[in-house]
Amino acid sequence: MECELTVTEADANCRYIAYIAAALAKGGAAAQIGFDGGRVRLAAAGDAALVRAAEEKMADILCIGYKYAALRPLVRPAGLGGEDREILLAAVIAADLAEDRRCVLTRLRRAAAGEYTLDGFYRFRLADLREKWRGVAACVPGVFTRSRLADFMDYLLGAGRGKVFLKGDAVFDARCRRLRRSSLIEGGPSEMNTLREIVLSGAGKVECLTAPGTRLENFLRRYYAGRAVFS
Repeated sequence: MECELTVTEADANCRYIAYIAAALAKGGAAAQIGFDGGRVRLAAAGDAALVRAAEEKMADILCIGYKYAALRPLVRPAGLGGEDREILLAAVIAADLAEDRRCVLTRLRRAAAGEYTLDGFYRFRLADLREKWRGVAACVPGVFTRSRLADFMDYLLGAGRGKVFLKGDAVFDARCRRLRRSSLIEGGPSEMNTLREIVLSGAGKVECLTAPGTRLENFLRRYYAGRAVFS
């Protein structure tokens, strides 16, 4: 049975729609994207698997992109430079990512009628999740040293499963799929996005298929000591 799928969002967040469209394209579905009145709209048609794939990506958007936007003004501890603060934010997101995604997916599927308004869903359906995130932010110490960040990363990685592979600035999972969740935080390729991608993966180990640059190698040796394999 063919399903109609429509997803809308504020055009300032068009990268979210592009994230969904790219996933649908990999599954062989062509999505049409249009702009009107400050909104961006994705429309596609396919089977139930198409809807499930889109919902998975919407969960990423809400639990990474929207969560980052919610946490960024609240998590500003003294003692960390800009890069380490971004690593901390990614780690805070990753710590509860699986649980947050389960919650969001359940609600998306209950509300599903083939039409999704991402910003409206976030505003009206996830009030309790937003409150939880504010509580998490309130627990972050006002002063956060690099050594404390390393301890937090060690705690996070202790629960990490699996391995990711690093080739250049690209991060791949064990099934050779390139991970692009960091694009929900910052559009376009960047070294910072590579660091974020590794943290967001939740993986406990990193294998470098090519020699990493200095910045990336320093990051891996500092936060993934004993868990990173260099080529």
